[in-house]
Amino acid sequence: MNSNRLVSLATVLFAAAALPQAASAQTAVLLDGTVLTQKLPEEPFATEGPIWDVNIPNRQIMVTGKTITIPLTINGVEFLISGSSVLGQDGEAATNIGAANFERISDSHASSIGRLPGTVGVGLGPERFGPTRSIFSTSEAREINLAGPTITRDAGAQALIEDHYFDIIEAVYPSHAAALPPDFLAKAGLRGEDVSSWVYPTTAGGTFKSAGHTYVDPAGNEYLITDIEAVIELSENVSQGIISSAARGRNGVPDSFVIDDLLIVFNQDPRFGADVLGLGATEIPRGSFFSQVVPGSTLVDIIGYMVGEHVLFAQEVLTDMVDVAAGPAIGVDRVRFRDDRDEARFRGVVVLGDGLDLIGIFGGQEILIPRAPDLVTGADSFDARVNLPGLQTLPTFTLELRDANGNVEVSAEFPRLL
Repeated sequence: MNSNRLVSLATVLFAAAALPQAASAQTAVLLDGTVLTQKLPEEPFATEGPIWDVNIPNRQIMVTGKTITIPLTINGVEFLISGSSVLGQDGEAATNIGAANFERISDSHASSIGRLPGTVGVGLGPERFGPTRSIFSTSEAREINLAGPTITRDAGAQALIEDHYFDIIEAVYPSHAAALPPDFLAKAGLRGEDVSSWVYPTTAGGTFKSAGHTYVDPAGNEYLITDIEAVIELSENVSQGIISSAARGRNGVPDSFVIDDLLIVFNQDPRFGADVLGLGATEIPRGSFFSQVVPGSTLVDIIGYMVGEHVLFAQEVLTDMVDVAAGPAIGVDRVRFRDDRDEARFRGVVVLGDGLDLIGIFGGQEILIPRAPDLVTGADSFDARVNLPGLQTLPTFTLELRDANGNVEVSAEFPRLL
């Protein structure tokens, strides 16, 4: 969803073809210390499909007939699953799930973190209800007594997930009743006063997108290792429109708003982020977002996951807002490195950067990045192409805003694939 943008399989395959430094990774280390080497000649793989099972002890995800292993490191660098979070921040997910905390991906763990309305939460991050959608399909998540020691589906966790969904709808609906159709609750599954008649909407399993290569251990055993990309998402549902009703959550009620007949609730699942992004993908604090919302005129794009057809849990809300109180900011929405040319190209936006220079730092090399005013947004945009020796060895680069005396006002680090 800079944001942990959820990539498509085409993007993953492009990365495999365009980023030889990722595809040529030679070593991977598993959590137990086993060292793997990439099989030669190369044997690439890619997936995009619903998760069938998860093997927590072995750090494996089963998808599209493949068993994918998540390594601890690739060439000495920790490998993390994009689009995931362990609830370290209520914003940009900087605490992704990897081999070291792989159990966080399970429904059971995620459900244990969730808090019901009126209770006091314990642990890191903001209060959240908990997941409302399993990483497995509804029917599979409800299964019990499945054969095999690796099956991690938990019917009890699924029951909690369904309860979380109903609790959330009950909690936020009164704030938006006037903006939603009279039959909204029935459409969302809350059919009448009798709780036993409520129907949890059927959902598909979470999607695992990955690309990598075959590796072997010293004994010759083969592993499919994600040395290019791994992304997990419950779905990638998108909606755009004008906000008709908005309500800041309090006392166990989540933040929410309405577009047309769609109820949007900020994501409550601790495995995923819940961000508001303004001009240039700069972060907007939740309070600033709600203070700037004008029902009837505020346009937003939402990326997240649906439960049923009428409730969307937002992982990213994209706006043209600016957080004036936060001061200058740098946002990057595209990065491409061409190692065969020692070239890096990146584009983005500088917000509230009047009087400041934009400096790109590549290793120990610094370059002044030109930018132009955007007459539509009032921000400055840049589209830079940099040619420097040694770019192929850099996993990240840094952009800074500096004043006339060289003092750093903003410093932001960006990965080579964004």
